[in-house]
Amino acid sequence: MIVRSTFLKVITAGIVIFGVVVFILNLISYHQNGHDYSLVDDNNAYVMSNRDGDALIRIKADVQSNSKPAVLYAGDGKIVVPEVRIRAYMISMNHEQEQHVLVREAGEGNFNILLLHGQSFSSKTWEKIGTLQHLASWGYRAFAIDLPGYGNSSLPVIQEAATVQWLMRLIRTLRLSNFVIISPSMSGRFAIPYVIQSNTKHQSMIGFVPISPSGTKNFDTKDYQQVQIPTLIVHGENDTNFQSAINTLKLIPSNEVLTIKNASHACYVQQPLQFHNGLRRFLYTIYRPIYIEQYKSRSASLNNSNSSLLLEKSDDHDRNSKLKGESNNRTIDEKHTHVH
Repeated sequence: MIVRSTFLKVITAGIVIFGVVVFILNLISYHQNGHDYSLVDDNNAYVMSNRDGDALIRIKADVQSNSKPAVLYAGDGKIVVPEVRIRAYMISMNHEQEQHVLVREAGEGNFNILLLHGQSFSSKTWEKIGTLQHLASWGYRAFAIDLPGYGNSSLPVIQEAATVQWLMRLIRTLRLSNFVIISPSMSGRFAIPYVIQSNTKHQSMIGFVPISPSGTKNFDTKDYQQVQIPTLIVHGENDTNFQSAINTLKLIPSNEVLTIKNASHACYVQQPLQFHNGLRRFLYTIYRPIYIEQYKSRSASLNNSNSSLLLEKSDDHDRNSKLKGESNNRTIDEKHTHVH
């Protein structure tokens, strides 16, 4: 009896110690991970109750990524650029004339960014300063192209009147939708006419980032006032030659201005940290509502499907109950018949 009593005491003590250890470990884990959930604000709280784990992870990561600077410095003071695979390839714009355009692409997804370039640069510039890599790491699909007559493009420089048609053909070839155009300097003569027509012809364009662009004088005040696309106007604080272009772009109703400190005309190249942080915030304001609406729509669709399944199950249950009742009635009738 004494041996059995001792054995039971040892087992009981072991169970108690195990329970205490598990409690302590859970408490430590809670304190270590608790700060993660504080990043999900009230506007996103409805997601927490949904069973769609992938969407929850994406929204949580989205909130986290937009609560800190987009670009960080390493210990040696150099800007950190994410390691992202960049795909370079040629596309054909005109099979008859063999006109080819070089494209550098990074990232995946349905939200697209089209990067044009200035006169002294090419698509390679966006890779050198890390824009392609950052856009991909933020969840966007980015396309940097060589404009006609520049970089590895086989096309000659095209006339002013043909620029918008060329850009339209490029966008169709790349099959872009839900896209934003980033257009510095000379590339404005391609992008500005396209944006002016955006209200009637190019409704899949949802954002515009002009960087001290040329070509703003070719349109009237009312043309800019009718543009409905959110626009981030970027310029260097020392770039006095393009101040009139900046003032013209401010006529676009939905605009905000990003002034790059200690920079001149090629401000995005001279101060990429400031440019990337401003660009990240702007893109977030554009794409975040779209993603939320898509998620809500998907959730509603799932809820409707679940409701339909519940109704079907309810109908099946009613039918089964009815059949069961009829079966019971037949059994009772048979019993009565047998008695009589």
